[in-house]
Amino acid sequence: MLSMLVVSAHAQTPNDSATVRELPNVEVVAEGSIGMTSSLMPVQRLNKNQMLQLNVTNMTDALKHMAGITVRDYGGAGGMKTVSARGIGSRHTMVTYDGIALSDCQTGEIDLSHYSIENMEQMTLTIGDADDIFRPARNMSSAAMLELQTRPLPTPQHQSEWRASVAYGSWATFSPSFWYGQNLGSGWSVGASGEYLYAENDYPFTLKNVSMTTRERRTNSRMSTGHIETMATWQPNELHQINAKIHYSDNLRRLPGIVRYYTNENDEQLHDKNAFMQTCYRGTLNKQWHLMANAKVNWAESDYINHTPGSVVSDAQYWQREWYAAAAVLYEPTTTLSFDYSTDYLMNSLNSTISTYGHPHRHTILQALAAKAKYNRLTVIARLLSTIAHQPTSNTQHLSPSLALSYRLLSSEELLLRTSWKQTYRLPTFNELYFYHFGSNDLLPEKASQWNAGLTWHHAWKNKVECMLTTDIYYNKVSDKIVAIPFNMFVWRMMNLANVAVYGTDVTVETAYHLGARHQLSLTGNYSWQRAENRSNPDSPNYQLQIAYVPQHSFSATLAWKNPWANLSLSTDGQSHRWATNEHSQGTRIAGFVEFDLGAWRTFTWHGHRLTLRASIRNLLDKQYDIVAHYPMPGRSWRVQLVIE
Repeated sequence: MLSMLVVSAHAQTPNDSATVRELPNVEVVAEGSIGMTSSLMPVQRLNKNQMLQLNVTNMTDALKHMAGITVRDYGGAGGMKTVSARGIGSRHTMVTYDGIALSDCQTGEIDLSHYSIENMEQMTLTIGDADDIFRPARNMSSAAMLELQTRPLPTPQHQSEWRASVAYGSWATFSPSFWYGQNLGSGWSVGASGEYLYAENDYPFTLKNVSMTTRERRTNSRMSTGHIETMATWQPNELHQINAKIHYSDNLRRLPGIVRYYTNENDEQLHDKNAFMQTCYRGTLNKQWHLMANAKVNWAESDYINHTPGSVVSDAQYWQREWYAAAAVLYEPTTTLSFDYSTDYLMNSLNSTISTYGHPHRHTILQALAAKAKYNRLTVIARLLSTIAHQPTSNTQHLSPSLALSYRLLSSEELLLRTSWKQTYRLPTFNELYFYHFGSNDLLPEKASQWNAGLTWHHAWKNKVECMLTTDIYYNKVSDKIVAIPFNMFVWRMMNLANVAVYGTDVTVETAYHLGARHQLSLTGNYSWQRAENRSNPDSPNYQLQIAYVPQHSFSATLAWKNPWANLSLSTDGQSHRWATNEHSQGTRIAGFVEFDLGAWRTFTWHGHRLTLRASIRNLLDKQYDIVAHYPMPGRSWRVQLVIE
């Protein structure tokens, strides 16, 4: 509220002979509350300062500190990394970049290894719908959403800002990056950022075969990737703002493949290119009416090359295109009641050098109606999402409702009870529909229902100790789940066979203890217990077995000490055992693991600039483990970084 005040003061009355002076506006800028304990839905958020404190250096590190998340990591800096929330599946988790969704119509999964945290301002994971109803309809269509927010351009109070960093680590990992922003006046700001990453990824691992143990190295793992962005913001006044961004990334990596006994020959590589341009307008007509419009053009190319001896998989190229437009209007008749209508249109197409793949395309229209009401300590949000899709093989339409409410139990204490229910509807990907010897073009969309109930609490004791606690229990049901069924040794078919039931609990805690001037101890942690069961056929021996790659137990914790000399953090994370197949076949059990990381950093000023030195040791005890079967994760490694701002 202070930042909105227009303060005027007069030293003397106009009748005095002294000069009358009017004080200019004063703008106060500070980081907002994380809002995790006041949200109707389970929300977890990490800003750039928290990432530094938690010793986060990449996307996988960040996701470890979020409860209910399952990360599928194929190992090393260049290994593919996808995320699934609460066992529903990675294709039900949307990833947005500065408010607009990222997409891959071919696989339906976003590879988070393509995105860096170096110039990331904040990451937010929401399970269910967000509290803010003023958003595109597409952003309401998934079971969970991971929002990536990049660093904002400078305000008129700062003419220019820049940031440069360089990092080096184990296995020839080298990564420079930069960010620059300039305020041009008249409401205009522009900027650019870029990053390059090179890594050999030839880390050692231990291979055990009955009684024989050998020490091997990962081969065919080298990667070289980079991206560059240009940004612009025009804000003619406080009521209207337009943001635009152009992004290009180029990712060339060799694919190491699974670990085999006696031979490690593999000669596959993947060259991914992606370019998109997106723009967003937000405007306020008056106190009651607000407008938003988004547009995006996305192009992606994947070039797969396979020279592995004896392999039957041929080279292939794929090209994706997406055209996207969205509009939303928010009406707030009172301070306690608001309504939103959003409509989105997107067109996806895919071409390939495999002639039998065809040239599929899809037109999708999403429309959403949402209402939010507040009455004393009660908050309620209701939504209805309509999905209409047209493609060569079929036309579909569906309505997906959701409802959420929270109640503050004590007026004098931030203690909230929250509950929510949501239905989602996932269209099959182009791979699932059309892929040669794999897809089936008569697939039905997957349907998921989510129920959640939780309790949140936040309290501070005389500015010495602060504690935040959330705990949620949930039940998810996925029907018409798409699974791959073997027709023979070489031909598989996608079918709507599986029904999956997922239930569990997530717990998060954050505590901070102020020891004195410039000294603080903090402890953050999360724990998840999750049962994801196959409920397809009661007569099957696989009935009620835990589905593949979902651990029953997972956790992470970080203890950090801020001090005037060198800030320190010690982190640990782990998972219980998992299975590589839904059938729990012999030899497919993946052992659980616990690993530790150690980090240190120091920030100081030098000739008017701010310098940050960071050093970290990952997997301190050199624990060997797999997240994906036969893809060993790196052992002990180190990394140092210098950042100048």
